[in-house]
Amino acid sequence: MQVSGVARVSTTSDGTAVMEIAGRPAFQLNRVAVSIWTKLVDGRSPQDISSEIAKEFGAPEELTTKDVARFIDKLKIYCLLYDND
Repeated sequence: MQVSGVARVSTTSDGTAVMEIAGRPAFQLNRVAVSIWTKLVDGRSPQDISSEIAKEFGAPEELTTKDVARFIDKLKIYCLLYDND
């Protein structure tokens, strides 16, 4: 998967994480979403991300697998993440 070059995550002065698209704030992200995004940017696979999120947040991997898939689907809808094929 490839992350769009127009998207990045920044933190506001009050500590809120915001996804910016082409330099404009678009979405507020929670800690889990920020962690997933960071791992996608690093080139990790969805399976690896799910395992790492489960460990990082102490959640069952069945839940993190669904959460990661849902977030990836949303990113694809907004053309912020692309399949390599």
